[in-house]
Amino acid sequence: MAPRLPVTVVAGFAGAGKSALIERWLRECPAGERWALLGNASMSDAPGAVGRYRVAGGCACCTAQASARSALATLLRAGPWQRLIVELDGAARPEALVDLLRRPPFDALVEVDRLVAVIDATRPAPFEAEPMHPLARAQVEVATRIVVNRADRLAETRRAALMRRLAVAPPFGRIVELSDTAGHEAAGAAPPGHWRRPADQVFDRARLQALAADWPSRHGLAQATGVFRTLRDWYLWRFDGSVSRWEACAYRLENRLQWTFAAGISAHARAATVTSINADLGQAVDHDNGEA
Repeated sequence: MAPRLPVTVVAGFAGAGKSALIERWLRECPAGERWALLGNASMSDAPGAVGRYRVAGGCACCTAQASARSALATLLRAGPWQRLIVELDGAARPEALVDLLRRPPFDALVEVDRLVAVIDATRPAPFEAEPMHPLARAQVEVATRIVVNRADRLAETRRAALMRRLAVAPPFGRIVELSDTAGHEAAGAAPPGHWRRPADQVFDRARLQALAADWPSRHGLAQATGVFRTLRDWYLWRFDGSVSRWEACAYRLENRLQWTFAAGISAHARAATVTSINADLGQAVDHDNGEA
Protein backbone atom coordinates (compact mmCIF):
# COMPACT_ATOMS: atom_id res chain seq x y z
CA MET A 1 0.00 0.00 0.00
CA ALA A 2 1.42 3.40 -1.01
CA PRO A 3 2.18 5.80 1.85
CA ARG A 4 -0.44 8.47 2.41
CA LEU A 5 0.34 12.13 1.68
CA PRO A 6 1.08 13.97 4.97
CA VAL A 7 -1.13 17.02 5.54
CA THR A 8 -0.62 20.15 7.64
CA VAL A 9 -3.86 22.01 8.45
CA VAL A 10 -3.48 25.69 9.39
CA ALA A 11 -6.37 27.42 11.18
CA GLY A 12 -6.83 30.93 12.54
CA PHE A 13 -9.05 33.99 12.35
CA ALA A 14 -8.82 36.25 9.30
CA GLY A 15 -5.73 38.45 9.47
CA ALA A 16 -3.99 36.29 12.06
CA GLY A 17 -0.96 35.78 9.80
CA LYS A 18 -1.60 32.31 8.37
CA SER A 19 -0.59 33.18 4.80
CA ALA A 20 2.67 34.88 5.81
CA LEU A 21 3.65 31.92 7.98
CA ILE A 22 2.84 29.41 5.23
CA GLU A 23 4.77 31.41 2.62
CA ARG A 24 7.82 31.26 4.86
CA TRP A 25 7.42 27.51 5.24
CA LEU A 26 7.17 27.13 1.48
CA ARG A 27 10.37 29.12 0.95
CA GLU A 28 12.07 26.77 3.42
CA CYS A 29 10.74 23.62 1.71
CA PRO A 30 13.55 21.01 1.62
CA ALA A 31 15.39 20.83 -1.69
CA GLY A 32 13.98 18.21 -4.02
CA GLU A 33 10.57 18.02 -2.30
CA ARG A 34 7.29 18.97 -3.96
CA TRP A 35 4.72 20.60 -1.71
CA ALA A 36 1.11 21.51 -2.52
CA LEU A 37 -1.00 24.27 -0.98
CA LEU A 38 -4.78 24.23 -0.83
CA GLY A 39 -6.42 27.55 0.05
CA ASN A 40 -9.30 29.83 -0.79
CA ALA A 41 -9.88 31.81 -3.97
CA SER A 42 -7.93 34.85 -2.68
CA MET A 43 -4.73 32.85 -2.15
CA SER A 44 -1.69 34.62 -3.57
CA ASP A 45 0.31 33.52 -6.61
CA ALA A 46 3.72 34.04 -5.06
CA PRO A 47 6.52 32.45 -7.11
CA GLY A 48 8.02 29.12 -6.18
CA ALA A 49 8.02 25.45 -7.12
CA VAL A 50 4.81 24.80 -5.19
CA GLY A 51 1.49 23.54 -6.50
CA ARG A 52 -1.31 25.93 -5.53
CA TYR A 53 -4.94 24.85 -5.66
CA ARG A 54 -7.96 26.98 -4.80
CA VAL A 55 -11.31 26.23 -3.20
CA ALA A 56 -13.92 28.41 -4.90
CA GLY A 57 -17.23 29.54 -3.46
CA GLY A 58 -16.65 29.56 0.28
CA CYS A 59 -15.11 27.60 3.11
CA ALA A 60 -13.58 24.15 2.53
CA CYS A 61 -15.07 22.86 5.79
CA CYS A 62 -18.73 23.62 5.04
CA THR A 63 -20.27 25.66 2.19
CA ALA A 64 -17.62 24.75 -0.41
CA GLN A 65 -17.01 21.09 0.41
CA ALA A 66 -17.81 20.05 -3.17
CA SER A 67 -15.23 22.53 -4.47
CA ALA A 68 -12.73 21.34 -1.86
CA ARG A 69 -13.20 17.72 -2.89
CA SER A 70 -12.70 18.66 -6.55
CA ALA A 71 -9.56 20.67 -5.80
CA LEU A 72 -8.17 17.83 -3.68
CA ALA A 73 -8.78 15.30 -6.43
CA THR A 74 -7.05 17.58 -8.96
CA LEU A 75 -3.97 18.17 -6.81
CA LEU A 76 -3.64 14.47 -5.95
CA ARG A 77 -3.67 13.60 -9.67
CA ALA A 78 -0.87 16.14 -10.18
CA GLY A 79 1.35 14.43 -7.61
CA PRO A 80 3.38 12.87 -6.24
CA TRP A 81 3.77 15.42 -3.44
CA GLN A 82 5.77 15.17 -0.24
CA ARG A 83 3.52 17.51 1.79
CA LEU A 84 0.11 19.19 1.48
CA ILE A 85 -0.62 22.36 3.46
CA VAL A 86 -4.27 23.39 3.82
CA GLU A 87 -4.96 27.01 4.79
CA LEU A 88 -8.45 27.43 6.25
CA ASP A 89 -10.65 30.51 6.03
CA GLY A 90 -10.87 32.63 9.17
CA ALA A 91 -14.40 31.39 9.96
CA ALA A 92 -13.67 27.71 9.23
CA ARG A 93 -14.21 24.94 11.74
CA PRO A 94 -10.89 23.06 11.57
CA GLU A 95 -12.32 19.79 12.84
CA ALA A 96 -14.84 19.71 9.97
CA LEU A 97 -12.05 19.90 7.39
CA VAL A 98 -10.13 17.11 9.15
CA ASP A 99 -13.28 14.97 9.11
CA LEU A 100 -13.63 15.59 5.36
CA LEU A 101 -10.06 14.40 4.77
CA ARG A 102 -10.74 11.25 6.79
CA ARG A 103 -13.74 10.21 4.71
CA PRO A 104 -13.49 8.10 1.53
CA PRO A 105 -11.84 8.41 -0.88
CA PHE A 106 -9.33 10.75 0.77
CA ASP A 107 -8.82 8.64 3.92
CA ALA A 108 -6.75 6.16 1.88
CA LEU A 109 -4.72 8.90 0.18
CA VAL A 110 -3.89 11.56 2.81
CA GLU A 111 -3.00 11.62 6.50
CA VAL A 112 -3.38 14.69 8.72
CA ASP A 113 -0.30 14.72 10.94
CA ARG A 114 0.05 18.43 11.84
CA LEU A 115 -2.65 20.80 13.10
CA VAL A 116 -1.47 24.37 13.60
CA ALA A 117 -3.44 27.38 14.87
CA VAL A 118 -2.16 30.91 14.21
CA ILE A 119 -3.17 33.61 16.70
CA ASP A 120 -2.81 37.38 16.37
CA ALA A 121 -1.59 38.69 19.73
CA THR A 122 -3.00 42.14 18.94
CA ARG A 123 -6.50 40.59 18.96
CA PRO A 124 -6.36 38.19 21.91
CA ALA A 125 -9.87 38.71 23.30
CA PRO A 126 -11.49 35.53 21.85
CA PHE A 127 -8.76 33.43 23.49
CA GLU A 128 -8.80 35.32 26.79
CA ALA A 129 -12.58 35.21 27.25
CA GLU A 130 -14.07 32.98 29.95
CA PRO A 131 -15.44 30.78 28.59
CA MET A 132 -13.30 30.95 25.46
CA HIS A 133 -15.05 32.06 22.24
CA PRO A 134 -16.44 28.88 20.56
CA LEU A 135 -14.39 29.15 17.36
CA ALA A 136 -11.27 30.16 19.30
CA ARG A 137 -11.79 27.13 21.53
CA ALA A 138 -12.10 24.85 18.49
CA GLN A 139 -8.88 26.23 17.04
CA VAL A 140 -7.06 25.65 20.33
CA GLU A 141 -8.53 22.19 20.98
CA VAL A 142 -7.68 20.89 17.53
CA ALA A 143 -4.15 22.31 17.49
CA THR A 144 -1.11 20.24 18.34
CA ARG A 145 0.84 23.47 17.98
CA ILE A 146 0.02 27.20 18.20
CA VAL A 147 1.98 30.01 16.56
CA VAL A 148 1.49 33.46 18.11
CA ASN A 149 1.95 36.35 15.67
CA ARG A 150 2.83 39.98 16.59
CA ALA A 151 3.49 38.97 20.20
CA ASP A 152 5.82 41.94 20.71
CA ARG A 153 2.81 44.28 20.48
CA LEU A 154 1.17 42.80 23.59
CA ALA A 155 2.18 43.86 27.11
CA GLU A 156 4.60 41.36 28.64
CA THR A 157 2.35 40.27 31.52
CA ARG A 158 -0.67 39.82 29.28
CA ARG A 159 1.41 38.00 26.64
CA ALA A 160 2.76 35.57 29.22
CA ALA A 161 -0.74 34.86 30.56
CA LEU A 162 -2.09 34.28 27.04
CA MET A 163 0.70 31.90 26.06
CA ARG A 164 0.36 30.00 29.33
CA ARG A 165 -3.39 29.57 28.80
CA LEU A 166 -2.90 28.37 25.22
CA ALA A 167 -0.20 25.91 26.29
CA VAL A 168 -2.24 24.19 29.02
CA ALA A 169 -5.76 24.40 27.55
CA PRO A 170 -7.62 21.07 27.19
CA PRO A 171 -7.44 18.45 26.11
CA PHE A 172 -3.69 17.75 26.37
CA GLY A 173 -1.81 21.02 26.13
CA ARG A 174 0.37 21.85 23.15
CA ILE A 175 3.49 23.59 21.91
CA VAL A 176 3.17 27.41 21.72
CA GLU A 177 5.73 29.35 19.65
CA LEU A 178 6.33 32.90 18.50
CA SER A 179 5.93 33.42 14.75
CA ASP A 180 9.47 34.66 14.15
CA THR A 181 10.91 31.34 15.35
CA ALA A 182 8.23 28.96 14.02
CA GLY A 183 9.46 26.73 11.22
CA HIS A 184 7.30 24.00 9.73
CA GLU A 185 8.85 21.46 12.10
CA ALA A 186 7.92 21.99 15.75
CA ALA A 187 10.64 23.26 18.08
CA GLY A 188 9.79 20.73 20.79
CA ALA A 189 7.72 17.67 21.51
CA ALA A 190 4.27 17.53 23.06
CA PRO A 191 4.04 15.52 26.31
CA PRO A 192 3.37 11.83 25.65
CA GLY A 193 0.13 10.12 26.56
CA HIS A 194 -0.11 6.79 28.36
CA TRP A 195 -2.21 5.33 25.57
CA ARG A 196 -2.54 6.28 21.90
CA ARG A 197 -4.27 4.80 18.87
CA PRO A 198 -4.57 6.04 15.28
CA ALA A 199 -7.40 8.39 14.37
CA ASP A 200 -8.94 5.78 12.06
CA GLN A 201 -9.78 3.54 15.04
CA VAL A 202 -13.42 4.07 16.03
CA PHE A 203 -14.91 3.32 19.44
CA ASP A 204 -18.39 2.43 20.62
CA ARG A 205 -19.38 5.35 22.82
CA ALA A 206 -21.76 3.44 25.12
CA ARG A 207 -19.22 0.67 25.84
CA LEU A 208 -16.46 3.22 26.30
CA GLN A 209 -18.43 5.27 28.82
CA ALA A 210 -19.43 2.19 30.78
CA LEU A 211 -15.82 1.00 31.05
CA ALA A 212 -14.37 4.45 31.87
CA ALA A 213 -16.85 4.97 34.70
CA ASP A 214 -15.02 2.29 36.68
CA TRP A 215 -11.42 3.35 36.01
CA PRO A 216 -10.93 6.03 38.73
CA SER A 217 -11.99 3.82 41.63
CA ARG A 218 -10.58 0.56 40.25
CA HIS A 219 -7.15 1.96 39.40
CA GLY A 220 -6.69 4.77 41.92
CA LEU A 221 -6.64 7.58 39.37
CA ALA A 222 -6.27 11.13 40.66
CA GLN A 223 -7.05 12.74 37.28
CA ALA A 224 -7.52 11.59 33.70
CA THR A 225 -8.13 13.04 30.24
CA GLY A 226 -9.00 11.14 27.08
CA VAL A 227 -10.22 11.89 23.58
CA PHE A 228 -11.85 9.14 21.54
CA ARG A 229 -13.32 8.93 18.07
CA THR A 230 -16.79 7.42 17.79
CA LEU A 231 -18.95 7.02 14.74
CA ARG A 232 -20.95 10.14 15.62
CA ASP A 233 -18.21 12.52 16.84
CA TRP A 234 -15.02 12.85 18.87
CA TYR A 235 -15.54 12.98 22.64
CA LEU A 236 -13.45 14.35 25.48
CA TRP A 237 -13.55 12.48 28.82
CA ARG A 238 -12.24 14.30 31.88
CA PHE A 239 -12.00 13.04 35.45
CA ASP A 240 -11.02 15.84 37.85
CA GLY A 241 -10.62 13.73 40.96
CA SER A 242 -14.30 13.60 41.88
CA VAL A 243 -16.49 13.96 38.78
CA SER A 244 -16.33 12.46 35.28
CA ARG A 245 -17.56 14.50 32.30
CA TRP A 246 -18.04 13.71 28.61
CA GLU A 247 -18.43 16.33 25.86
CA ALA A 248 -17.88 16.70 22.13
CA CYS A 249 -14.38 17.90 21.27
CA ALA A 250 -12.56 19.41 18.26
CA TYR A 251 -9.35 17.44 18.87
CA ARG A 252 -8.67 15.15 15.90
CA LEU A 253 -5.04 14.02 15.80
CA GLU A 254 -5.44 10.60 17.41
CA ASN A 255 -7.29 8.62 20.07
CA ARG A 256 -5.42 9.40 23.27
CA LEU A 257 -5.65 8.88 27.03
CA GLN A 258 -3.44 10.04 29.88
CA TRP A 259 -3.81 9.95 33.65
CA THR A 260 -2.15 10.56 37.00
CA PHE A 261 -2.36 8.27 40.00
CA ALA A 262 -3.47 9.05 43.54
CA ALA A 263 -0.77 8.97 46.20
CA GLY A 264 0.27 5.55 47.46
CA ILE A 265 -0.33 3.52 44.27
CA SER A 266 2.50 0.99 43.93
CA ALA A 267 4.65 0.55 40.83
CA HIS A 268 3.16 -2.93 40.36
CA ALA A 269 -0.38 -1.54 40.49
CA ARG A 270 0.53 1.20 38.01
CA ALA A 271 1.88 -1.33 35.53
CA ALA A 272 -1.24 -3.47 35.97
CA THR A 273 -3.39 -0.39 35.24
CA VAL A 274 -1.80 0.06 31.82
CA THR A 275 -2.51 -3.57 30.94
CA SER A 276 -6.09 -3.41 32.26
CA ILE A 277 -7.03 -0.15 30.54
CA ASN A 278 -5.54 -1.40 27.26
CA ALA A 279 -7.71 -4.51 27.52
CA ASP A 280 -10.81 -2.42 28.29
CA LEU A 281 -10.20 -0.15 25.32
CA GLY A 282 -9.80 -3.19 23.09
CA GLN A 283 -13.32 -4.23 24.12
CA ALA A 284 -14.67 -0.77 23.29
CA VAL A 285 -13.52 -0.71 19.65
CA ASP A 286 -16.49 -0.44 17.31
CA HIS A 287 -15.65 -3.34 15.01
CA ASP A 288 -19.06 -3.23 13.34
CA ASN A 289 -19.14 0.56 12.86
CA GLY A 290 -22.56 0.58 14.47
CA GLU A 291 -24.10 3.55 16.24
CA ALA A 292 -21.51 4.99 18.64
